[in-house]
Amino acid sequence: MDERWTTVTLAADAAKPHEEALRWVAARLGPDIERVRVIGVDPAIEGRTGPDGRPVADVVADAAREALPDARIEVRRHAGPFAAALVEESDDGDLLVIGTFRSRRGSTAGGDPARVAERAAVPTVVVPDGPHPIDGDVVLAVEDPVDERALAIAVDEAHRRHRRVTLLRAWEMPVLTRTGLTDFAEEPMRWRTRNAELLQRVTAELTARHPDVRFHPLLVEGHPGHAIASHTRRASLVVLGLGHVKAMSGSVLHDVLRETASPVCVVPPAAHSEPVGVSA
Repeated sequence: MDERWTTVTLAADAAKPHEEALRWVAARLGPDIERVRVIGVDPAIEGRTGPDGRPVADVVADAAREALPDARIEVRRHAGPFAAALVEESDDGDLLVIGTFRSRRGSTAGGDPARVAERAAVPTVVVPDGPHPIDGDVVLAVEDPVDERALAIAVDEAHRRHRRVTLLRAWEMPVLTRTGLTDFAEEPMRWRTRNAELLQRVTAELTARHPDVRFHPLLVEGHPGHAIASHTRRASLVVLGLGHVKAMSGSVLHDVLRETASPVCVVPPAAHSEPVGVSA
């Protein structure tokens, strides 16, 4: 699958997490970008910035023109909830990019970016404000079955950045049984073995399918959201497929985006044109 993103939708907000998001767009996609659509709020309530008090969306658009001189830059403003506007606008592009804060709650999506990423029509990259600790591996959160769109994005990113792909499988012991009680007869090693076997199968399959990519399997015990987030400190990009977006009503996705230190690419249900995944 060709993951060449030529039309990017970028959120603009007076709080400025968009600055790191724009830097990521220019560095990661620069030569490929043909159009950037900067999304702002209703001019009547739009924030202003700089000594001359210019509207934020216009400032972001000028910064985009400077960073991406060959791209066509346009500004679109919406009345109503900003998160809903981003979801609506995402349908007219290839990629949605949202800046977010690492030190406090909030983002250019007007709150929790997971709400937008879950509902967007295209892959959504959430870029935390810097600095990013290490420009390391591409991390693909492993699910069963494998999300083919998420895999394609991770492989493409590995090719572009000359990185290996860490296949991260996070697991935790089930706590409740049908009776609502902890099942002490279920040995932890049995669950670990099941997940280790799954990771081994996925690694072997993907290595055979993509011999030009280095895959590094990594099995981690712990709550998936927190486990994945803890490994963002050593990642250049983390990719989450459909299983992690929908898992436990989105709690995994919310945890990762709230705690991440690196950009996270979320592949929502609407970004899949075909049935998702192949059995590992």
